[in-house]
Amino acid sequence: MTNRSEPISGEPTIEDWLTTAGTNLRAWEPSPLSELLQTERRDEYQALLTHPDYSLKLLKDCLEKARKKPARPYHIQNIEAPGDCWESGTQIDPARVSVKTPDGKSFTLYVYQLVFILTRALVLDEDDQVRHLCNNRACVRPDHLEVGSAQQNRQDEERRKYAGNSPQGRGQTLHAHVPKHLQLRPDPFVPEPLERERPPRKISPKKPKDK
Repeated sequence: MTNRSEPISGEPTIEDWLTTAGTNLRAWEPSPLSELLQTERRDEYQALLTHPDYSLKLLKDCLEKARKKPARPYHIQNIEAPGDCWESGTQIDPARVSVKTPDGKSFTLYVYQLVFILTRALVLDEDDQVRHLCNNRACVRPDHLEVGSAQQNRQDEERRKYAGNSPQGRGQTLHAHVPKHLQLRPDPFVPEPLERERPPRKISPKKPKDK
């Protein structure tokens, strides 16, 4: 059995993830069922894992190009994916990377897919989807990524809309109906009813006009 490095806890750095990826890539071995499960996509991913030096250089380049986007305070995405996002591309058009492995395989994939595959040293199947726990499709931060099914990915898309992180940048946000001065909680916090919770205003009857 190979020893695989676990994802990092706390606030990781690029160097932390490169160390983790290096450990996992050098410990990776093909599955005994790899020939039976062989597909073009699996062959491409496996070609990355069999050339750790090339893959680590590619990973480093992708992570260093990513832009750090500070986490929004008191936002729902901080529950599952705390910390800053590392963005590459946009919500509408996440960045892609062209790969040409030392054994001659050429293909293109999303940067977030590459980052997940190399940091975990996993060969994904045709049905596997790389999910964004932070609801940010541009994010390539490794601990904001997880593998899941197509159904889970569709559910993530619905969550993105409600988190205000849809590809068009619209949606329901955590404080959509909260008064502006309460969007960042004051200390001490003073509760205030939401606008839709306020009792209807009483309207006084109009006085008759003097004739």
